[in-house]
Order: sequence, then structure tokens, then C-alpha cells
Amino acid sequence: MSFLLRNVFPKLTRKTPGDFDDFVLRTLSESILPFGIVVVLLLIQSDLGLSNDVQRAYDVVLRIFGTVVIVRFANRLGIRFLQGVAQRSGDDLQQLFISLQPLIKALIWMIGALVLFQSLGVKLAAIWALLSAGGIGIGLALKDPAQELFAYLMILLDKPFMVGQFINVGSTWATVERIGVRSTHLRSLRGEIVVMNNSALTNSTILNFADMNTRRMIYSLGVTYSTTVDQMKAIPIMVEKVINAVDNTNFSRCHFTEFGDSSLNFELVYYIDNRDFTTALNAQQAINLGIMEAFAQQGIEFAFPSQTLYLEDETRSGKES
Repeated sequence: MSFLLRNVFPKLTRKTPGDFDDFVLRTLSESILPFGIVVVLLLIQSDLGLSNDVQRAYDVVLRIFGTVVIVRFANRLGIRFLQGVAQRSGDDLQQLFISLQPLIKALIWMIGALVLFQSLGVKLAAIWALLSAGGIGIGLALKDPAQELFAYLMILLDKPFMVGQFINVGSTWATVERIGVRSTHLRSLRGEIVVMNNSALTNSTILNFADMNTRRMIYSLGVTYSTTVDQMKAIPIMVEKVINAVDNTNFSRCHFTEFGDSSLNFELVYYIDNRDFTTALNAQQAINLGIMEAFAQQGIEFAFPSQTLYLEDETRSGKES
């Protein structure tokens, strides 16, 4: 059988489009010989004339060796199959599979060990009780790592952000550099690396700017109450000219919206057709400086929080009192 698997069957599988069948044949050819030896030794054990104790040890050793051969075969075959599925599904699932590969191998070994114990006549109830007791302790000890692992899986599956994207989490504005099993590495605007736990990211509100084609800028301008009506009418036109003179910007509107406590307020809205954060700040700075220059040329003053106290004439006030 080993000769057929190595020299005959591969000639047939080379004609197939995929290489999974070739891998199966190679794996079988490597496992068939040791497994066949185990089977032969088990079949002839009654003819060896061994004592009961030696025969018992002989049987246990062969069963252990056979289990190792089968589990190694199942591990290689299963991992190769899942790896092919992950490669066809995309990079995210492939990265998830690489992270879970040690866990999958451990589960297969655990199943093989349980089957071996059952074949040897060991009562599995005691083993399950031991695993349950140990599982509680391990679960408490690994609570935080397990939480981070599940958060990592959520990031890979839900894709709130990916490597290379610019995001905002709380007070942190940064570019994603690496997504790890326990934490995610971000590169902030100042250049330092910010390491955040995956659970902290999944429990926070994340602003992702990767798919943002334009930025909508909206804020208020306040001028003093000494501003004339003609100046008030000219302000929207002045602001529009300033915005249109700046690259990557599109004027939307500028309206006199309210009589504030200490200012006459305008609401300004414009768009920046660039997702780059530095470009947006440069455009906003140019617009702000342009508005200040235009207001200074027309004698328009910006308002600041203030109060005016009007006092009645002291004589009149005295008579009334």
C-alpha cells in the first residue's frame, strides 16, 4: 500500500486541478507504514506467549503508538483542509485560522486522548470531573486573555477597522499598524505607538475615516453688536470668497442664525474633498486666517463673551429710592 501511495496513485492525481488530493496521498504514504506495523503487532500479540502483565503493557504501548499516528494524520489532514478553505475565503479568515491553529491541534489531541482512555477501560466520568474542576480554575485564570481573544475575533469578523486605516477612539487619533491577538498597535499623529487592548477597542465608539471621501466642517462665527447691517449682509459673501480661494474646499452655506448674548452669530458650513487629516487642517487654517484678514479689512470685529452694565443717573436713582 505504501508503494502504491508513493509511486502509482500520484500519477493519477496530477491530472486534477487542485493539490489537496496530492497532499492526502503524501500524508497517507507517510502514515500507512507505522500504522500497519501497529496493526500487525496487535494481531500477533496472542501468539507471542506473553504473561498477563507484559501483554497488558504491550497492548497499552501499541494503542498509544497507534493513537499518536492517527492523531498526527488527522491533524495534518484537517489543518491542510481548513487552510485551503481559509485561503479561498480571504485574508481575514486566513489570519483568523492562523491564530486558531494551535487551539485546533490541541482539541484534536484531546479527542484522541479521550478515545484512547476509553479503549483502555478508564472511566471517563472521573476524567470529566477532573477536567471540569480544572476548567473552572483555568477559566478564572484566563478570563482576561480569553476576553481579549474574543475581542480579536470580533475585530477580524466585524471589521470595524483594518491595518492602515485612520481611526479615532476617545482622545486618540491614530493609524492602525498591527492587530494582535491581545492588543492593537496604533500610530498616533505625534508619532508614538499607542497600544490598546482589543476589548477596550470593541467596547468603545470608533470613528473610521477610511471610507470618508469628504469632510464636512461646521462651526459658528460671532461678531459684535456694533456691526452694521451692510456689514452683516456682506459677511456671507466675504466668507464664500475666502473658502473658494482655498484648495480642496467647497463652500456650502453661511447664514446669520441668531442674536447671541454677546454676539451676532453666523453658521458656516463647507466641505474638504480630501480624507488626509493634515490636508484638512491646512485648509481649515487657511480659511480661518482668510476670514480674519477679510474682517480686519472691513472693520468687522469678532465678539467675545462680555456684558454691558447700564447704570441709571445717581440723582434720579436717589429720588426714586
